[in-house]
Amino acid sequence: MAEIERPCRYCIAGYRDVGETLEPSAQACEFAHRDDPRVYALARALASKFQQKDPTDVQVSYFLEDADEVVDDFDPAPDRWRVRLLPENESDSERDIVCRLRINDVTYVGTEGGKDTRGQMVKLATFRQWEREANQAVSRG
Repeated sequence: MAEIERPCRYCIAGYRDVGETLEPSAQACEFAHRDDPRVYALARALASKFQQKDPTDVQVSYFLEDADEVVDDFDPAPDRWRVRLLPENESDSERDIVCRLRINDVTYVGTEGGKDTRGQMVKLATFRQWEREANQAVSRG
């Protein structure tokens, strides 16, 4: 994919929202997410579930990295992104799961980030595999 020449409107809006007077560099925008219509469409669909039905550019900016993590799971990309929030499980907080959602009939979990790291949006099946592998590593000693 070609290098982008200008940051996307969502990154610009996000920078302005936190009080930045300068707009982000194109490279900073490109580092955060790909310049891909699929990413923007999914980020908008996520924002419309987590924020409000018709999200602002700032609200969409919150979901660009999550959308970038997920879009390649769908090949080809759907004509329309369908996002549905799912109820929490009792053990979610102890498993560092902050949300559950279904994206076009695939279940995902959002994981808690750390002080210097952001959480991840990952398929539930992948998350469970990580848990199994971690438990096996602990049991092996």
